[in-house]
Amino acid sequence: MIVGTSIKQHQPLAGLFRAYAAIMFTQSPWIGAVYILATFMLPNAAVSGLLAAVCGYLTARLFKFPNIASGMYIYNSLLVGLTLGATYHFDPYLALLIICGAILAVFVTSVATDFLWRWERLPVLSVPFVIVALIVSFAASGYSNLSHYLTPYAPTQTIMTPVIDGFFTALGSTLFIPLPLAGIVFFAGMLLTSRYLALLAVCGYIVGKLFFTFFAGIEYSGQADWTGFNFILTAVAIGGIFTIPDWKSFALAMLGAALAALITAATQNFLREFGIPVFAIPFLITTFSILAGLRKRITLSSPHLLLENPDLPENNYERARLAKVRSGKLGSVPLRPPFFGEWQVYQGFEGPHTHRKQWKYALDFFVVDNGNSYQGDGERLEDYFSYGLPVISPAHGYVVRVMNGLIDNAPGEVNTKNNWGNFILIKLTSGLHVLLCHLKLNSIKVKEGDHVIPGDVIAACGNSGRSPQPHIHMHVQTEATMGSPTYPFHLATLISKSEKKQNEDIEQAKFYLHTIPSEKDTVQPAEKSLKLAKPLHLPVGRRLQYSAVIDNTKLQKIFVLEVELTLNGQFRIKSEAGASCAFEEHEGIIAFFDRQGPKDPLFDVWILSVGLTPLSDNATSWQDSPSAKFMPLNLKQKILLYALRPFGAGLRSRYNRQYDQIRQTWKQTASHKLNVLPLAEWTLKTEVTLCSIDGFKHIYGIIGTNEYCLSLLATEQRGDYGVEHWTKLSEDAET
Repeated sequence: MIVGTSIKQHQPLAGLFRAYAAIMFTQSPWIGAVYILATFMLPNAAVSGLLAAVCGYLTARLFKFPNIASGMYIYNSLLVGLTLGATYHFDPYLALLIICGAILAVFVTSVATDFLWRWERLPVLSVPFVIVALIVSFAASGYSNLSHYLTPYAPTQTIMTPVIDGFFTALGSTLFIPLPLAGIVFFAGMLLTSRYLALLAVCGYIVGKLFFTFFAGIEYSGQADWTGFNFILTAVAIGGIFTIPDWKSFALAMLGAALAALITAATQNFLREFGIPVFAIPFLITTFSILAGLRKRITLSSPHLLLENPDLPENNYERARLAKVRSGKLGSVPLRPPFFGEWQVYQGFEGPHTHRKQWKYALDFFVVDNGNSYQGDGERLEDYFSYGLPVISPAHGYVVRVMNGLIDNAPGEVNTKNNWGNFILIKLTSGLHVLLCHLKLNSIKVKEGDHVIPGDVIAACGNSGRSPQPHIHMHVQTEATMGSPTYPFHLATLISKSEKKQNEDIEQAKFYLHTIPSEKDTVQPAEKSLKLAKPLHLPVGRRLQYSAVIDNTKLQKIFVLEVELTLNGQFRIKSEAGASCAFEEHEGIIAFFDRQGPKDPLFDVWILSVGLTPLSDNATSWQDSPSAKFMPLNLKQKILLYALRPFGAGLRSRYNRQYDQIRQTWKQTASHKLNVLPLAEWTLKTEVTLCSIDGFKHIYGIIGTNEYCLSLLATEQRGDYGVEHWTKLSEDAET
């Protein structure tokens, strides 16, 4: 998001400019300011729009509606003013109608926003504008004091070919300025904001125009120049803003443009009798139908909806790419191992016994010692190492079904009448269900309706159902009905080792962010080490002060980082230069993401050195792929990256960590590589010393001939109200 400091300091102006920019799905007030100037190609519409926007802002402020600076309330009032100004001459009669419509749009926006979100988690978009525009249009048709301005006296411009002019005219009509030159300005702003949005706009218009001509006939094809913004907005919203960009979302966006063309033709025929344009009705009907329909799916497969956090497609793509690297395939459910300690995979995916066909996505676990799952002669259940051990919840969810009264089988016996035995079925927020079964008689500690979180002890391992020896069966299924088809999942944040083929030795255990273990692999949760986690904890108000040296010079500077908490509840670490990065401490990992702000090489080196840090002692090597935004590149490298990677790129980061018993420190090294062209590879190497007392003690980075060194001087904690402002927690004795 491009935001100027001077505009930021004037919230009314920022809100006004963002309202204009938001019509093209951007938040840049600078682009919004340019759009305002472009509307003055039709001064009558421009003045009407500004009057409505100002009235909308003053109304929202007078009644203290929240988040006014975002432009949400101004946006729909603005559209009401633009459409009236494009239809009627501006005079006192029209001004009064605009003021009434703008005020009404604010209240309709408040109600519609709440209703649509509660109903289907849908965005409000331009629903308030359409409602109010229909009201004032029907009202205006009976007012003899209003005189038409643009229709049927629409100005014509010829700049390029009819098809290209038609596209830009349609884009200009988004702000009710149906001129190719205005469309060119709007397209330039869209192109600066997101090249992918610009591509969707062009493709959506072409598809919509073809279908509109097919439905409406060649004699009416020119009307698409005025109504074609519906095709454009539908393609942009569905393919770029509310879904993660991929081939499926692109195809869905084109389908949406075609459906919008069908609805445009139908709506136009209906409203023509009243002399009223279609406004954004086709866009809203198509977009809401597709988004609401996709929400009904019980799946994690593409296209992936982003109703909770819509953004520009480049940002959506980067978040999805990073999530895939750190959490596993997007269409797969991440689960924690449902036990404590080390267990072995008894049967894996597509196992030879029961994990077949529609039930192939399942894992069985049991405990072994020296290759045996029991001690003694194995004739009693108590002989088996797994029997009676705690079973823990692998995910957040609600218990929807429980079976607790089946007796455990004797070793070697099975109960085929009740295959699942005693079980717990947990419903996830996605609508999918996790099943844990073959549990011990009367060991279940939860009931239907209980909420569970990862790590909660919910039962004990047993031998009920179709189970010849004590073990835990876990799978994800699509429905609550027992026997429903299974669904792909994987294990997250664990230590695992696999048995090598050809009688080789067992390999060393490795830390995995996510993996699908195979039969005979051993698995254990990556337990958080307090010795490591405590000094690396970054609470709100924590300030780290470093002595920084760049390029082996003797010139030193003070480099300061401070932890903040945003209004949205996001933790961010920020440098004095203004660079910031979000982070989470979750599931035994501290992970950094979403770099924002100006250039700051020292900040980027610090972030990359600790960008993904497991808090488990057993984690000695792992991989990550942070955004290329963290790589301290020169201007030429940034231009090359921007030109060749429109969606950005991820680094190939390889981490290794060793513990120094004498110094009680961890040395964490990493290599971060970025490939843009086959012969263009840029590498940054980082090293951080993690101290059990001082945390992030020393940081070192080198890229090319540039070196960066950071040495911790002091760790401080900002006090709360009534507490001393800063508390010094530690100070480097060497300084």
